[in-house]
Amino acid sequence: MLTQTALQPLYGRISDLVGRKKVLYCSILVFALGSLLCGAAQTINWLIAARALAGIGGGGIVGAVWVLTAEIVEVQHRAKWSQALSVTWSCSAVAGPLLGGVFSVYINLPICLFATLVLYFSLRGVESIQPSNASWRTLAKRFDFGGLILFMAGTSCIIVGFSFANEAGWKAVSTLLLICIGFFTLVFGGVYEKYTTREKLFPGAMFTNITSVIILIVTFLHQVTFTSGTFYLALFYQAATGSSPLQAGVKMLPYSLGSSLASMPAAWAIGWWQRKTNDTRGQKWIIAIGLLISTIGFGTLNLLNENAPIYAQVVYPLIAGFGLGMLFHAPYQVLSRALDPKDLASGTSAFFLVRFTGATIGLAVAGMIFFARAEPRWPSEFTENGSLSSIDYSSIRHLEPIELRNQVLHVVSSSIQLSFGLRTMSIQSDTVNSKDAGISTSQSTTEKSKIENESQV
Repeated sequence: MLTQTALQPLYGRISDLVGRKKVLYCSILVFALGSLLCGAAQTINWLIAARALAGIGGGGIVGAVWVLTAEIVEVQHRAKWSQALSVTWSCSAVAGPLLGGVFSVYINLPICLFATLVLYFSLRGVESIQPSNASWRTLAKRFDFGGLILFMAGTSCIIVGFSFANEAGWKAVSTLLLICIGFFTLVFGGVYEKYTTREKLFPGAMFTNITSVIILIVTFLHQVTFTSGTFYLALFYQAATGSSPLQAGVKMLPYSLGSSLASMPAAWAIGWWQRKTNDTRGQKWIIAIGLLISTIGFGTLNLLNENAPIYAQVVYPLIAGFGLGMLFHAPYQVLSRALDPKDLASGTSAFFLVRFTGATIGLAVAGMIFFARAEPRWPSEFTENGSLSSIDYSSIRHLEPIELRNQVLHVVSSSIQLSFGLRTMSIQSDTVNSKDAGISTSQSTTEKSKIENESQV
């Protein structure tokens, strides 16, 4: 997570230089190499380094795929391909944890080989947009290496600081120091970016356009909600129902499949609207409806407790997942149409930098709420032999005596309910922001020129 987030500003500019396809192929190779080293790891340090390498490749894959799709697919057909990406992502999100419990990390190698072959034969005749004056010498002279270092350092400090918060606590010097240093480093990086004479990491217009700013906020809060919701819903199934990690993954299917199913009608509606009017009001309505359904879904998740019936454990996550699934591609479609074609790669990097940072911060904040609620309420006889982070939650259902079991189950379910409350407020904030997004309902000059370029491609 750290490397794929911190290096996002680099992917866009490198793809402008060498082309999107080369970045995609190299990223797959790096990811496969990282997976191979993970499988061969003999020590924990080796495994951490290999995971960092895999993260470098994974971050490049995500950005390159989205940029390629936005560049080579015409606007009126983009929703259909967004649907394909959403279904692919959702299926992999469901299958990954299940297959991971059966196979080792070596499974990534044949999948990477197969994906590379498919991409090579599919993209042979495709030429992505690339500046005519791009060269390594131009990169050395114009690329903003200072800004890259500042953003990488600031992002890394914030991610590590929030990660430390769950273990060391929010009052720990290490936690506060890292978060404060990261925040001020990013602020300084933003000021530096404004006045630097080198080529900026992110398009300046992206942060002066109200639509782009609101979309980034919506994306951040959406990822805070989705990632933390995924983690703590799985924890609920393990603790409240006594499920093993694999069984919890199966019970997560309504949440994951809901995300997948929602992308289909959403993509169809956006495609139909674009063919009819060729503006972004369709995306705006999909975002608003998705946020509304997500708010209802996470509001109902607050009703889950240790005595929740089976139908509630299935229907409530399905509603939340359905709403969140409508929000994976619509915001990016609005953002990509608000950007100049030459800024698409760097704008996509900013989009994923915000998204991945939101995932990390969401987990840390939800963990803080969970442990702050649970720690003072744990029965002393339950935690006397270890810390809260080392508890086997799936064993709670088998505790004896029954009075202790009921007490612990109540503490866990009430703490998870409180963390679900955080996600409900996050989605509500998203809803308010989306109403003020000011998404243009007519084609801008930038969009017209972009469509012409896409038609030529």
